[in-house]
Amino acid sequence: MGIKSRGFKAARNSVLAGAAVLGMVVGASGAASAEVNDQNRIVSDGLEVVVTQEDTFIHGVPALGGSPFNREFFHNGRGTANLLGEKAAEAEGTTFQFGYQFAWAGSIDGAIGVTYSTPQLELSLSESASAKVTDILPQAYAELELTPAPGIEELVVAEGEFDGDFKTVQFSNVHGTASGVLGAVQVRPFVRAITANGDNVTTYGQAWTV
Repeated sequence: MGIKSRGFKAARNSVLAGAAVLGMVVGASGAASAEVNDQNRIVSDGLEVVVTQEDTFIHGVPALGGSPFNREFFHNGRGTANLLGEKAAEAEGTTFQFGYQFAWAGSIDGAIGVTYSTPQLELSLSESASAKVTDILPQAYAELELTPAPGIEELVVAEGEFDGDFKTVQFSNVHGTASGVLGAVQVRPFVRAITANGDNVTTYGQAWTV
């Protein structure tokens, strides 16, 4: 399975050691007691495409090093894409995306990075960085450069295609850091499904301030 990051403005990707885990699982749905935070849906080629975020929690922590210009957070939760309809199980080539919208008031040579690990997956994060593994944890890093003026940018952190009618992704301690920022940073997670014909549906979670 391949995962690649789309070429958003000011975003670059490289393989980097990290401490977080992004576990990708295809199969049974989450626990019955899961809290649904956000959900959105469209109809594409006669199939209903539903994306959901569950049990989302973003925890801001004091940045290591104690710099007043740095921010740090961890993200836990779950994202799911469901295709509903008579031929949903035969669907092919649906793309699942996970990422964030970031908003900042100002920066001095600032950047926001997100680190995660993907067990037992083949990664293709860019043309120059790739890794293939079976039983170790490959780490990956996606980064967004910040403008000096206030801004809002979207960063796709992970992306992969799946066939069939269901995909769920567990986010466990995905680690985000911001450097060179003036004031707080707002973080809004998103999950997106893009069908083979290009229709897409996105669920944006609440904005968390770190």
